Amino acid sequence: MPNLLLLPFLLLQDGGAPAGAAPAGAPTAGQPGMLESLFGSMLFPLVLCFGVFWLLILRPESKQRKRRTEMLAALKKGDRVQTSGGLLGTVVQVQDQVVTLQVDEGVRLRFALSAIGSVLDDDGKPLVEARK
Repeated sequence: MPNLLLLPFLLLQDGGAPAGAAPAGAPTAGQPGMLESLFGSMLFPLVLCFGVFWLLILRPESKQRKRRTEMLAALKKGDRVQTSGGLLGTVVQVQDQVVTLQVDEGVRLRFALSAIGSVLDDDGKPLVEARK
């Protein structure tokens, strides 16, 4: 395992100049200059890491946030919903950022719009549009 941590350093290590070679620091015809070496060996892995980070974390999170915003914008009277706390109810009224839910006969509770976790179908399961 410790050898794996040293692998990048071993790959970047200079093997030493042969006798009669140019001074250390002066690029020769076969060796890249310091600037080219810097961008070739350090910039590419950095860009690659950012690309993987974006692909695996930022992009899916952005899509999920967009779907949630669309779900909350489409919320209307009569929708069955589940709050983030697990309370089930039917939407009675939506005003600005406040949703009034009827949870039982004559029992109405007001919640912030952001407290709505998902919209449910008739069987009490989250709709596909709310999860995707």
